[in-house]
Amino acid sequence: MGRTANDILVLVTKVNSSQRDLDRQVEEAVEALSTSTDLISNLESSLEERAKRLKELKEEYQRVSNLAELTKEQGDAVAKTLEQTLGQGQSRERWITFVISLFSGLIIFVLGVFLSDWIQELPGKLGFEGSEVRRGVETVITDIAD
Repeated sequence: MGRTANDILVLVTKVNSSQRDLDRQVEEAVEALSTSTDLISNLESSLEERAKRLKELKEEYQRVSNLAELTKEQGDAVAKTLEQTLGQGQSRERWITFVISLFSGLIIFVLGVFLSDWIQELPGKLGFEGSEVRRGVETVITDIAD
């Protein structure tokens, strides 16, 4: 009976050991599947991104291919049209700038004519003598000249 109990105990120990081994193997398998799932997910997103880039490149290639089909005469016509359009814009901008400069100069001139007397009287209104201002200006001029 002792031997039988010992054999049963050995058998139970082996069953427990094999159960632990089986549990460990199941955990390793679950971990491997989880890692594989993450890897497949990363690969899938990478492939989707590459497919998107490939589609964009294909569209760009089609656009460039269409441009390459233009004949020399068509290209010259397009270039000439662009050149004329840009040239007309520059000429128009120059005239607008000229008119603006002319009017601003005229306004400054008219203001100078009407405000010159007031500006000459301004030092007296502020309490400065005209001679003091002249001496100050002359001093500044001589300092600059030296």
